[in-house]
Amino acid sequence: MKYLDFRKKIGVLPLLGTKDLKVLFPRVPKHNLRNNLRNWVDKGYLVNIRRGFYIPADLAEEIDPMVIASKIYFPSYVSLEAALGYYGIIPEAVFTTTSVTTRKTFAFSAEKFGNFSYQKIKQEAFGGFATLKDNNISFNLALPEKALVDWFYINRNRLDGTKEQFLSFRFNEEFGYKQKKLLKFAKLFQNKKTLLLTKNFIEHYAAGKRIL
Repeated sequence: MKYLDFRKKIGVLPLLGTKDLKVLFPRVPKHNLRNNLRNWVDKGYLVNIRRGFYIPADLAEEIDPMVIASKIYFPSYVSLEAALGYYGIIPEAVFTTTSVTTRKTFAFSAEKFGNFSYQKIKQEAFGGFATLKDNNISFNLALPEKALVDWFYINRNRLDGTKEQFLSFRFNEEFGYKQKKLLKFAKLFQNKKTLLLTKNFIEHYAAGKRIL
């Protein structure tokens, strides 16, 4: 198979997984397709994100890393620092696309797209995200309050919940935090420390206005 024929067949699909390729090319023997993919990666026509996932090189600049994060490791949704940075809740630039999952903690790096990390949370607390689209590909992104509570849970052992510590993280004091959502999501974890951190955060950032 020629690459031009392959490229025409996949159209504008920016992210291709092994399952997608089996559907698009059902008559092509697996070993032939595998050899072609390897050859096209070597020639720079395709970018190999990780085993079994490819992006046409001409579309690589159009795809958001958050799309990749949601597709590579399922089930998962973008949360923690990546989501907090997206919403402008934290001021620092985020160079790793962070997600949460019900599977084991996992991390990998991808050419041109940086680092990806996944932190495990319990099944009962998995949720509180919206499904968005980028270039007609859906991805899952935590709601602002869920991203924050996820962050409290993952970092609970190094947080003390004091006003001074919260201020040191420079959370956006003007963001309209919804207290009921924060508490709702915190209770899903069934973890005393996570709930305490959430309540202390609400006290210091009540109704989106910081209490000094």
